[in-house]
Amino acid sequence: MKRRLLILLGVVVIMPILLACNLLNSFFNDSQDLESTRVALAIQQTSIAIEQTSRAQVEPTIAEPEPEPTSMPHPTLTQPAIVEPTAPIIEQPAPTETVTETPKTFEEWLKDVRILYYDDMYGSGQPMVIQDALDGLRLTRNTTNVNDAMGNLLSNLNSSTDWDLVIIGAESRDNISGEYFDALDVQLDRGASIILEIWYIDDVTYGRIQPLLQRCGIAFQEDWQRDYDDNLNLYVVYLLDPEHPLFTEPNTISMLTPYGVIWYGDAGDFLKVKPDSEARLLGGILPKDASKFGLLAECLEGRMIWQTFSTHDYKTQAMTDLWQNYIMHTLKARYNVLQEE
Repeated sequence: MKRRLLILLGVVVIMPILLACNLLNSFFNDSQDLESTRVALAIQQTSIAIEQTSRAQVEPTIAEPEPEPTSMPHPTLTQPAIVEPTAPIIEQPAPTETVTETPKTFEEWLKDVRILYYDDMYGSGQPMVIQDALDGLRLTRNTTNVNDAMGNLLSNLNSSTDWDLVIIGAESRDNISGEYFDALDVQLDRGASIILEIWYIDDVTYGRIQPLLQRCGIAFQEDWQRDYDDNLNLYVVYLLDPEHPLFTEPNTISMLTPYGVIWYGDAGDFLKVKPDSEARLLGGILPKDASKFGLLAECLEGRMIWQTFSTHDYKTQAMTDLWQNYIMHTLKARYNVLQEE
């Protein structure tokens, strides 16, 4: 029993010693192996280094390509925007309200018309037919009446006044001629209307009246004579267009019958219409012929009226009414001219 204990004790003592020895041997062996490994690695690295050095001496050095310089990006040529030239901004004044003037009606315009009136029957003792016609139309205050003063007539014709209507009653055998016709032609140029009573075209037909006749598109045809014992029915003036405004506005006119004749011998003149003329014969001695033997003519779109018979050889009231129609007709023609300007 003791022997077994001694053996066991010996084993217990010896086992640690043996284990310690193994551990030391193992440690030293491991250290030697580690050192051997280090030496081997060092030799290997040295060998590699020598080999690389030798190879570097034998093989040409291949230069590592230098990095290409980074080029700056080329500037992009941007087409500049085309700027349309603009008009300079001008400050406009604040808009003002435009007042459109309403054109005057004919009746409104009529209140301010300017009429130049000459009548050589002034002081004759005969009824003043033309003056009565103006009075009846209430146009007297608009009228410059020079009576039979030829000098005053000419100065007014040549004045700067814009006449709307010029009335010439040359019935009492005073000769309105020459420069008076020139002045009337100028008045037509200025837009005025004209009423001309004249019985003696045969005496002046080749003179300064010609521009007026040509302008109107009419011509002298022949003289009209009357003897004391002639049948007055031969001197009736027929209306060639009874519906024409000249015979309907504002008064209705029928044929003109001689009455209380005061002029014998040269009773007047016959007119004819020139070819391609716009003039019209509105009264004459032939009831169905409006191209010749005329005694009453209209031209220039109603702006001029020619009467080539004498007012006082016909009924006074009929002639007063007719003169009122003359006046209104020519004033309307003048008004129309102004509206077109």
